[in-house]
Amino acid sequence: MNSIETQQPIFPNWMRGFLLAAAAYNVLWGIFIGWFPETFFQWVTESEASAPGIIKIQGRAVLFMAAVYVAGAIHPGRFWYFMLIGALTKFAGAIWFYFDILDQEVGRKGMFHLLMNDAIWIPFLVAIAFKGLAYKKMKS
Repeated sequence: MNSIETQQPIFPNWMRGFLLAAAAYNVLWGIFIGWFPETFFQWVTESEASAPGIIKIQGRAVLFMAAVYVAGAIHPGRFWYFMLIGALTKFAGAIWFYFDILDQEVGRKGMFHLLMNDAIWIPFLVAIAFKGLAYKKMKS
C-alpha cells in the first residue's frame, strides 16, 4: 500500500489563525480600554480611583497592535519582525503595567490581566516570528 505524504507548509495555517485571533482580541480589548478607561482601571486595580490619562493611550496602542498582527498574518515572511515587536510590547507593557498602574500590588483581576493580555501571548509570538523568518528565507 502506497501512502502519499503531503508536505507541511513552512508557515502553518494555525499560526495565521492565531495572529488573526490575536488581532480580534486586541480590537475588542482596545475598544474596551479606550472607550471605558475608568471601568477598566477600576476593575483591574480593584479600586475606585480615577484612571490616569495614559489608559486611553494604552487602548489605542492595543488597537494599533491589532493591525500589526493582521499584517503579520497576511505577510508572515515580509513582516516576521512584527511578531517580535508584538512580544516585546507585551513584555514591556506588562512590566510598565505592574509598576506604574498596579503599583506592584497585584490582585486577582490584575493578575488575570497580566496573564491573559501579556504573558500567554509572548511565547507564541516569538515562535511565530521565527517561523516567519524561516518562511522568508525559504522564499528567498
